[in-house]
Amino acid sequence: MSRLTRVSEYEKPVIIAVVLFLATVVIYLETDLYTADEAVAFGTLFLALITAITVYYSRRQTEYMRKEVEFMRRPRLSIHHETDDERTGFLVFENTGQVPIEATVQLSLAPVAETESEYPILDDEIAYEDLPDRIKVYEGGMGDWRNTTEFLEPGQKEKYIIGMFGHEMTARDNDYDLEDFHWIRVDGTIKSNIHEEDTRLLQRLYIYSIDDSNVIFSSYSFLEARRR
Repeated sequence: MSRLTRVSEYEKPVIIAVVLFLATVVIYLETDLYTADEAVAFGTLFLALITAITVYYSRRQTEYMRKEVEFMRRPRLSIHHETDDERTGFLVFENTGQVPIEATVQLSLAPVAETESEYPILDDEIAYEDLPDRIKVYEGGMGDWRNTTEFLEPGQKEKYIIGMFGHEMTARDNDYDLEDFHWIRVDGTIKSNIHEEDTRLLQRLYIYSIDDSNVIFSSYSFLEARRR
């Protein structure tokens, strides 16, 4: 629909200019309102008008296409959960855009049962650097996630066994239970390797729990989490 709209916007003034030019020719042939030189001047004026309209709309179309390409080539990262044939659950980082990206990711983790609405992990206005060190993921089997960088080509994925968050909780000397629900907060940045100035902030919140048969993994807004 938008393309048809753009065509009609371009055609309307051109048609008006052509009609006026033809009307000028008819008036010149049928009446003595102006001379041949004046008719030629009118024709030149209308031709210049049509040319100006064509150039203007061509520039608009070029600008539209440029912005469309920029939008399509923006850096994009999907963070989600996947399960393989052996029912192993994974936390997945996937480049769902059309350009290579550099994703710097920081993780924090907290049991839902121990959080209140004002808890820092649920406050998106608190920067990762200002979160308590006790909830940042840098112990156990997950390794140090305080500043982890992934380089991903379009369509490429990096998978991490989500059950390894249990090692993190165990390393904190918590009474860890697989069936407890936990918040996973993801902070970081996404950079395009093509346009380095295109850098986007990343801030997401998820909830997960593991039982004997499957993994419960859901995305939450920070506002929804505070309402729980």
